[in-house]
Amino acid sequence: MLHNLQGIDHALIGVEDLEEARSQYEKLGFTLTPRGSHIGWGTANYCIMFDEDYIEILGIVDPSLETNGLDTALAERGEGLLGLALASDAPEATQKSLKEAGLEPSDILPLKRKLELPEGDVLPEFKLIRLTSSAGLSTKNLFICHHMTPELVRQEKDWLSHANGAKYINSIVVVVEDPDSLAEYYQRLCGSINVTLTDNTLTVRFGKGSIIFVNDRDIDLLFPGLTISDEMPTLPYLIAMTIVVDSLQETENTLNRNGVRTQKIATGTLRVNPSDTNGLLLEFTDRRAS
Repeated sequence: MLHNLQGIDHALIGVEDLEEARSQYEKLGFTLTPRGSHIGWGTANYCIMFDEDYIEILGIVDPSLETNGLDTALAERGEGLLGLALASDAPEATQKSLKEAGLEPSDILPLKRKLELPEGDVLPEFKLIRLTSSAGLSTKNLFICHHMTPELVRQEKDWLSHANGAKYINSIVVVVEDPDSLAEYYQRLCGSINVTLTDNTLTVRFGKGSIIFVNDRDIDLLFPGLTISDEMPTLPYLIAMTIVVDSLQETENTLNRNGVRTQKIATGTLRVNPSDTNGLLLEFTDRRAS
């Protein structure tokens, strides 16, 4: 891809009760890291780590402090997917290249968070770059992340092993008004070879994963049998995430043992009800089918 982008870095899920969400995602068969908190903010998180990407479950623990818009997002649209971070291996080069391409990146923003380990707290550090709202996602929905201290967030091998067999993020689905209007932007962001427009659905590849843009009239092409409420939140709306697993049968067995409701889909995937995933439409797909 262009601009020193490497793929998906992480997806964010906003939740009302962080500890309750931690318990729910453990029930889904995920291993969660110890709790982290953002320095100077009122937000904290638990992360689900994979080899190259991860999921961040984000909640408010001190509403008197800055929440970076999480309070507003939860009030306006409820729990669910908040956004997606792309990975850069060289943030300064990324920012320069994005500027030259006319994509108007933000300044490089430093971020630290405290990770609460049994042996004592550590401070993972990151560099962030915001993207413009012309991406079909707001600047809070899509951004670029570079890890300054990757050894701190993946220091425990046990964090990468999940009872449900999860391996990486396969796709994020976003409902927008006009997917094909976004093609030119993403061609400039990650190269034309990584952008495919089919049946008014735009697929943008980022490494192993992808973002899929679809309008609310055609969403049943991606999710057969899914019914959407007439009260669709304001677009763009990040609606779904698919996770690749080692064995779909083993995933189903794990979820059944834990009392999680699932639905087998004709496309060979396993769907979990959003009421069991803090508002996220979550699907698992077998690694051999991805």
